[in-house]
Amino acid sequence: MSSKHSTAGAAICTGRLPVGPDRRRQGIGSALPAAAEERFVRLGGRRGDTVVLVRNETGQHAWRPAGYTPEEHRRRWAKHLTP
Repeated sequence: MSSKHSTAGAAICTGRLPVGPDRRRQGIGSALPAAAEERFVRLGGRRGDTVVLVRNETGQHAWRPAGYTPEEHRRRWAKHLTP
């Protein structure tokens, strides 16, 4: 993201930040979202979000300590563009 883009009031979606099983428990899962958040705040962003599948308990355990919580009033909408 270029610093020329306006992010006033915007949200950042961190997307997928997978950490391989052999690299877990080394602080990488904490460092990745923290770095993304710091950069986005510098650009004027005010809200971070991510998508964690309901059945992905590992992902939920990774994002909760970073301060992320599920929002029941939001649902992800998607459209498959290829058959």
